Amino acid sequence: MRGVPGYVWTDSPLHRLPAAAKLVGLVVCAALVVLASSPLELLAAAAGVAALVAVSRVGWRAAARAAWGLRWFLLMVLALNALLFSDVDPLFSLGPAHLTSSGLAQGVRIVVRTLLVVVLGTLLTATTRPQELVAGVRRLLRPLGRLGLPIEAAALAVGVTVQFVPTLLRESRQLMRAQEIRCGNVATRGIMRRAVSYIRLLVPMFVSAVRRADELSVAMEARGYRLSSPRGSAGGGERRKRS
Repeated sequence: MRGVPGYVWTDSPLHRLPAAAKLVGLVVCAALVVLASSPLELLAAAAGVAALVAVSRVGWRAAARAAWGLRWFLLMVLALNALLFSDVDPLFSLGPAHLTSSGLAQGVRIVVRTLLVVVLGTLLTATTRPQELVAGVRRLLRPLGRLGLPIEAAALAVGVTVQFVPTLLRESRQLMRAQEIRCGNVATRGIMRRAVSYIRLLVPMFVSAVRRADELSVAMEARGYRLSSPRGSAGGGERRKRS
C-alpha cells in the first residue's frame, strides 16, 4: 500500500474525514474559489486553501506539485488574457496584441483560481486512498442508482483515473528526459521547435495510455470482474467462480 500514487502517508484531520465528506467539501470550496473575483476575496480563498494544506500535513511541496506542472500553461493563459482581453486604454500595443490593466487583472484572477482549485484537488488525492475515493463516489451517487444511472461505472472511472493519471505523468517526465538526452535541452530551443518537441511526446504518451488501459481490461476480465453487479470487493464488481 505504500506505493499508492499521490497519497501522502501521515495522520491529519483531513486524512480521517470520510471520502464522501471530502468530495462534497472539494465541490463547495472549488465553487467558492471560482466565484471569488475581487482581490480581497481571492486573498481570503488563498488563505483558506493554505489553512487546509497546513491542517492536512502533506507538505507544501506535495500540495503544489501538480500546480507546478501547469506553470507553462498558466503563463500562456496569463499572457493571452493580458494581451487579447481588451484594447481599451492599452498600456502597450504591438499589432493585434494590446497589454491592458483589465486584461492583466483578468489573467491573474484566472491563474489564481486555477492554482487554488488544483491544490484542492491535490489535497483530496493526497489525503484519500483510491479505494476510499471510489467508495465515497459510490456513496454519493447511490441515490441516483435508483434512477438507473451507472454509478458503478462512475466509481470505477474515478478509481482508474486516480490510479493511472500520476503514473502517466511520471512516464511523460521520463519521456521528456529521454528526449533531452537524445536531442538536447528542449528549453533552450526556439518556440516553434519547442512546440514540435512537445507534440512529439503526445504519440508515445497516447500509446502508453492505450497499452495500460488494455492491460487493465485484460486483468479485470481474467479476474471475472463484472460491472453489472454492485456486490463484491472495493472495485464494486463480482468475481465469478471458476470451475
